Amino acid sequence: MTTRDPRSCVLERFGYTPRQAAFLTLVARHGGYFLRRQYVAFTGHGHGLATVRFLDQAVAREHLRALPYGRHGHVFHLYARPLYAMLGEEHNRNRRTAEWDAVIRKLMTVDFAISQHDAMFWTGEQDKAALLTELHVPRKLWPVRRYESKRAGALPTDRYFVDKMPWYRIREDARLWFAYVDAEVTLAGFETFLMQYRDVFQVIASGVTYVAPTAWRGAIQPIFDRVLAAGQPSIYAVSTVCSYFRLRQKVEAQRFEELRVADLSRFRTLRERYGVHVDDLYARWLLHGEKSIARSDLDRVAPSCCALRVHALNQRYDDLRGIAKRERAEPR
Repeated sequence: MTTRDPRSCVLERFGYTPRQAAFLTLVARHGGYFLRRQYVAFTGHGHGLATVRFLDQAVAREHLRALPYGRHGHVFHLYARPLYAMLGEEHNRNRRTAEWDAVIRKLMTVDFAISQHDAMFWTGEQDKAALLTELHVPRKLWPVRRYESKRAGALPTDRYFVDKMPWYRIREDARLWFAYVDAEVTLAGFETFLMQYRDVFQVIASGVTYVAPTAWRGAIQPIFDRVLAAGQPSIYAVSTVCSYFRLRQKVEAQRFEELRVADLSRFRTLRERYGVHVDDLYARWLLHGEKSIARSDLDRVAPSCCALRVHALNQRYDDLRGIAKRERAEPR
């Protein structure tokens, strides 16, 4: 979906203008919370009477709730079930009240989405799963968390991409970009994020965008390099590809007596990672052997190395951090 999601037109049925509907759709998909300045930045209306009327009317209709912070400010929460249902996401968790630590990250995500005017975003679990399936990324490589059921005898539930970070693409760039919106004090969360997605980065053309209020690439780049370098050696080395071809030839010929359990396990892993990308090279290898496979052939079919971008929002969230700090200090 682009920043101005074509599905936003359905919210015009509630009496919103096209720009208002587009903004509410963006908020619904990127966290559910926003500030007045973000609406102004998106629509270009200015802090005028039209903006005040829009917000007051949406609060009066119980589409938004206004949460005070600072001396005169408000954080707005888009929580109305009918609006989410109209977008096909009635059970989107962004409708739920979040703790202030989470609200800060949601607001930062909205700021980032607004800044990417022509980007196409993927935000929900179903949309992301459909995209990786289309890209032939094996499900076993997807970041997953298992939740045990509280009901006796019920099966556990697997949830994918629980970090809820946005993915996006931009024009004339084949990469799929994975944004990491960092609202933390340390970079530990960023390192964990990279480790969770490392296998995905290795099999598709990809990039990571580190998003923070302020950011210095000198602190981010070493972590990025260390985590990705710590992964498995490139599966697109000539020796690795030809090893896979030898295993594949034996499997297809059903010469299983020549294979160990470890060989079959390695074959299945490599087959999932290569997909159809090396099929033409395999056909050539069958005819002409290993000498026919050159490094340049593999560079052509291998995904580009994962790239890194650092995006500074240049916004302050100090008042919100103060609320979050007081919330953590209050007894539960």
